[in-house]
Formats: sequence, structure tokens, C-alpha cells
Amino acid sequence: MLVVIAPAITALHAQSTGAADKLAKVMTDSLAYLSLTPQQTTDAMGLNTTAAKALVQTAQKAKTDTTFKGKALAQQVMGIMKQRNAGLKKMLTPDQMKLLQQHQLAQVADLQTKMMTAQLDLTDEQVPQVYQINLEATGEMMGNATKAKEAKGKLGKAKAGKAMKGDSKDKDEALKKVLSPDQYSKYLANKEAQQAAMKEKMQEKKAAK
Repeated sequence: MLVVIAPAITALHAQSTGAADKLAKVMTDSLAYLSLTPQQTTDAMGLNTTAAKALVQTAQKAKTDTTFKGKALAQQVMGIMKQRNAGLKKMLTPDQMKLLQQHQLAQVADLQTKMMTAQLDLTDEQVPQVYQINLEATGEMMGNATKAKEAKGKLGKAKAGKAMKGDSKDKDEALKKVLSPDQYSKYLANKEAQQAAMKEKMQEKKAAK
């Protein structure tokens, strides 16, 4: 969903009249694939209007507060969308929820593939193969991440964590068969850099407590 919202926020002037209404409509229109009922559409519009107002206020703050950017801005946007999605899930049918989750997975896989295309200079033949690998891996990782959150006790969490590591290893092996040796080396280097950055942020978060 953020893939849809980000350009929408950029396109709107935060202080323009009706900015929140326009953004709410974009957000609601993006749910067309769910075939919402008239009542669901009304409810979704209400949720999206509330979220859009918060997003526009966030955009206004980002323009006036130079310290409000990067991680802080991203966390604010994700918090708004998390609350909106929680409300959305309550009004959807099980089948609609399944479609929503599949759509979200596709968006994440598409973004990952676009980044890898730019970083690794993927060929036209490689792009769909890499997308499919990203799609399957994202689904497995998200499923195990949910299990990790729900796991009780150290043993349960350790088991879920091990499964997530296994998912990452399986993805690497699948990509190795598609990428050239040079591309695969670059992929691993990028992956290590991202993991190092995430580890550093986690350490900073722990130190701040």
C-alpha cells in the first residue's frame, strides 16, 4: 500500500484544499481488486479519510520541521497505515483478506525486484525469474515472522527464527541459479550491507532504552 501512497503524497500539496480527500480517494480506488460491497466501500473511505488526514499532517510537519525525516518520517507513516490496515481487516471477508495479503506480497516482491534490477543490471529474462523468487520468499518469511511474534517461550521463538534463516538461505540458493557469478557476488554484498545497517540500528535502539 505504501507503494501507492508515497507518490500520491508527493503529488499533493500538503496545504492545498481537499488534499486529504484526494488522497483518501486514491487509497480507496487502489482497493478495487477486492470487489468491495457498497457498505464496505463507505467504511473503507472512512478509514482512508482518517489515515489521509494524518498523512497530510505528517507531510506538513516534514516540510516545516527539518529534523522530521528519514527514519522518523517512515515510522510515522507506517504507524498511520498500520492503524488503517487494522480497521480494514475487521471489515473484510476471509477471501478478501487473502486477496489483500497476496496483493501486499506482490507489491513487496515488485519493489525488491526493481531495486535488484537497478543494482544488478538484471536482463529481461532474469527479471520475471527474480520476481517469482522474491514473491515466494517474501510469503514464506512473512508467514514465519508472524509465527515468531505468536511463538511462546524461548524454544518457540528460536524455532521460528531458525525457519526464517532457512527461508533466507533457500532464497539465496534460488537466486544463485538465476544470477551470473558477478551479479550473485554483488547481491550478497548488498545483503550483508543491509544486515549490518539493520544490526546497527537495533544496537542503537537498545542503547537508547
